[in-house]
Amino acid sequence: MTRPRISRAIGLTVATFLATSCVTGPAPIVIYQDELHSVSLRFDPEAGTGHSHPASLTPEQIVRVLRGVWVRHRDVVGGFGLFADKEGAPAFSATQILRVAPYLSEGLQKASPKDMVTFYLISGDPSRGKLVTSGGLFVRKDRLYFILANANTSPSSVQYENNYEIDTRDQPLLPIARYKFTAGFRPQEAWIPNAKVRGAEGYERYMDESKLLVIDLPRVRAETPSPKSPSSSPAGQPTSPSRP
Repeated sequence: MTRPRISRAIGLTVATFLATSCVTGPAPIVIYQDELHSVSLRFDPEAGTGHSHPASLTPEQIVRVLRGVWVRHRDVVGGFGLFADKEGAPAFSATQILRVAPYLSEGLQKASPKDMVTFYLISGDPSRGKLVTSGGLFVRKDRLYFILANANTSPSSVQYENNYEIDTRDQPLLPIARYKFTAGFRPQEAWIPNAKVRGAEGYERYMDESKLLVIDLPRVRAETPSPKSPSSSPAGQPTSPSRP
């Protein structure tokens, strides 16, 4: 697929998701929210026949997934050439991983087949100011689809489309600057190439291939150490119902 077609596809996906969720879709179910972190269940208008939800991934397995996600940033002029990052950097900080992993696990356990678990994380940088990392995830059979819409992206990014700060907390799948980075996963053996799933149900609807990771869940589970004690939902958090 050519870049123009990919761009059109991701634009259509985002527009459909936002329009449906804002106008006709049910309100999000908040799993956890504070000033810097938000995890929610959101109705996914592109779920088709339905995702494999509820899904069971332990917080330890989610930690393994988040630690494996990396991003490679690129320069506006240099693209992925001379001025691009030569090696991928972690997409999430250690603090973010430990904070949201239990809630992402909880969200997948409470999600209905028509839901996607979304996240929206805010961090700060002395030189760049406020930064946003956001996206969503869902399970299809033995594969985890992980969409990283933003990775330490400034809300006032000027690349291509924006020259003013926008608030996208209620739109976690909206890329603030679409061509800032590409995403990847370690270990390589657990990262299913997009070419192997291209054309599968659900895939075409989440088409920006540079931001979509398809992860082999059996391998993640096999490589995740068992916890010393049974995992439980974060203390003090109310139980949120799944969608019917």
